[in-house]
Amino acid sequence: MPVPAFTMTAANQEYRRFEFRGKNNNDYYEGDLRPLEPAEVDMHIEKSVAGNYAIYKLTSRSGLTFRRSWNHIRSDKTDVTVFWFVRRGRITVSYADIKHVVSPHECCITRSSRPFYMELTPDKAGVLDAMHVVVPSHELHSILSDGLEAGRPFPTSKGDLFVVERVLTLLFEEDDQLDSDIAEQLVSTLLLGLGKSIARFGGNPPPRLSVVEKRISDISGCINRHFVNPDLNARMVAEKCGISLRYLCHILKKNQLSFSNLVWERRMERAEQWLRDPAMQHHLVCEIAYLVGFKSSAHFSRMFKSRFGIAPSAYRDLNSAGNAPEMVASGAK
Repeated sequence: MPVPAFTMTAANQEYRRFEFRGKNNNDYYEGDLRPLEPAEVDMHIEKSVAGNYAIYKLTSRSGLTFRRSWNHIRSDKTDVTVFWFVRRGRITVSYADIKHVVSPHECCITRSSRPFYMELTPDKAGVLDAMHVVVPSHELHSILSDGLEAGRPFPTSKGDLFVVERVLTLLFEEDDQLDSDIAEQLVSTLLLGLGKSIARFGGNPPPRLSVVEKRISDISGCINRHFVNPDLNARMVAEKCGISLRYLCHILKKNQLSFSNLVWERRMERAEQWLRDPAMQHHLVCEIAYLVGFKSSAHFSRMFKSRFGIAPSAYRDLNSAGNAPEMVASGAK
């Protein structure tokens, strides 16, 4: 369950407002936090951990301001991006003479590498409720444009962003009920989708695929979904993709791809993962061969050794001993 991370009241706000970064200054980044109404301060932050990610919930019955200046940036070179989700109240973000207001059912980002000013205002009932996730910026460089404006609001009432907020809320509330590795993978995937959605809304859509690129993507996706079927063949994939077998073979050949290699590589990849997975130790090697789509365990063993330079049973034994060999680069034929 979430744990208290920071509390500021009218009685302690004079010194507590400098302690919002938590023990050893491990949370957030430097800045000047101030209450709008010092006599009525009642602000709380809860923290929930999902692997290496931290999700925070901020609630307050008084208005707050936060300023990060160039002096703060020079003093504290932390480079993180914060995703804010407003549930009640509003957040106003000012950056480079541009001001944005983020209302309930909207989200925005702020970056620690740039100066900005925030006002966090409760609603008419006197409640401010905002969830936020702090992410190292280097994880988002390939997704979010540097030109994306801090504070620009994006709707979370439907679509991808709605789902992301709902799942993040569930992870925040149930963090102790999930394996930390699974929770971390979920957050990582959600942040990837969140970044892509914001980039799309922000006028930075992903590159448009050509017709051939789209067809290859469809073929690969179909193989990824059905590779465990031992009877999978090119004709079946062509039918599922709505193209002729002749056209499928043509575009693969034109791009120096082999249908059989695409299937075998996907099967080898999954088999290798399962041979390393402790949760799959109760399955015999021959069972794993059948589970990934091979009709013959002997064929599987030959291809695995050709791909990784070692028999699958020996690979599992070495991995169990903590000495897994490095993958060999040779592809299956």
